[in-house]
Amino acid sequence: MRNAESSVAAPVHAVTTRPVKPAQWLWCLLPLLVWGLVELSIDRVSLFRLLNTATQQLPNLFWVGFNLLGNGWWVFALLCPLLIFAPRALLATLCAGALAGVLSRTLKLSLQFPRPASVLDPASFHILGNPLTSLAMPSGHTLTAFALATALYFSVPQAKRKYAVWLFMLAALAGLARVAVGAHWPADVLAGMTVGLFSGMVGVSLAQRIPARLLVPQAWPMRVASFGAALCIYILLTNRLDFGESRPFQYVAATVATIGLVLFLRQTIQPQK
Repeated sequence: MRNAESSVAAPVHAVTTRPVKPAQWLWCLLPLLVWGLVELSIDRVSLFRLLNTATQQLPNLFWVGFNLLGNGWWVFALLCPLLIFAPRALLATLCAGALAGVLSRTLKLSLQFPRPASVLDPASFHILGNPLTSLAMPSGHTLTAFALATALYFSVPQAKRKYAVWLFMLAALAGLARVAVGAHWPADVLAGMTVGLFSGMVGVSLAQRIPARLLVPQAWPMRVASFGAALCIYILLTNRLDFGESRPFQYVAATVATIGLVLFLRQTIQPQK
């Protein structure tokens, strides 16, 4: 029987010494560049109405699903299998998510920007759920989605990262979902992308410094992470995330998290050699 440490050896060493190259930190500026170009070509109200209307060609359930990619409880539940298969990647997302949460709340409270429902007649555009009126900038869901996507992307070995680009596509759809449900201006989404990219790069850089001995199932960081997985399951089963239509998605994520947690707990009780 292999011991617990050998079972995580591959994912532990899968990350390069420097997961984020210096030039790649400039990626954080790309959404700001797009924001500037958009501001020069079309006003925010017209762009918001255009996107909000165009996205209604797809059903609400489609956007509810992508909206959940920006909800930390839901995404971390889906990532629970990483407790076993890629512990360093999981801790990278946890570091990125924690920083994203702090930055999101700090910026929202500092800027105090109004949301579309505070500026426009709520009856003039599509809103899903209760109208939100304040703390628009940046979009917290977009920020979270990009933080986690970035942390996962840079946790992948460099030679295989071309296969992980889809993570950013999913994160972008999470941002678009926030416009589709009438919760954010496009500028809020672009700002969330910038802060999310930064948070993800910081998160994976911090996770790279975690010693391999702390990534085995019996180590305290992984036990804390497993407690977080259990908390995610509880939240998903007892609370409504964002919209009533989210319930089926919550049960799927709770099932994935439960399977991952059970497999992890089985590893923790295996005797070490």
